[in-house]
Amino acid sequence: MSEEIVPLPVGAVAHDFTLTDALSGETYSLSSLAGRIVVLDFWSGECPWSRQYDDYFIERAPKWAEQGIILLHIDSNANETPADIDEMAEEIGISVPILHDAGNAVADAYGAVTTPQVFVIGADGRLAYRGAVDDRSFRQREATVNYLDAALAALLAGQMPDPAETQPYGCAIMRQYDD
Repeated sequence: MSEEIVPLPVGAVAHDFTLTDALSGETYSLSSLAGRIVVLDFWSGECPWSRQYDDYFIERAPKWAEQGIILLHIDSNANETPADIDEMAEEIGISVPILHDAGNAVADAYGAVTTPQVFVIGADGRLAYRGAVDDRSFRQREATVNYLDAALAALLAGQMPDPAETQPYGCAIMRQYDD
């Protein structure tokens, strides 16, 4: 793997992947969701920034599902095992898939660097939005703009999100590097 993590450009065809849900053991492939809007949320049960968004995702996932939007959490952290993920998800009350990205291959392919960090793939299979859920940060504790909600509303209305890219804020993904 190269030292530099290059983000997948907005507008590019999303990279296909196949990962296993740490909660159910079911396998998910992005290609099997073709024609649907997919939200990839790079997630960590140990990251306090990621945990701040758990209730948001738990609340929205069923509403999104009714609109044909699929939410997939992806845990790419080398220090979180499927058993850890399952335990944390049960404690939090997460029922949507949390895909275990062993070796952080999907995080590398998309250029994900933080948890949380979201990537929205349009029904056309192209990356439509990447970045933060909203504008919260260390200095700004309350959100004033929800970028993810706006991106999904735009896609559902047949438009491209604006902005299509924002700066994510959170904990670094703990990568596994091969020597």
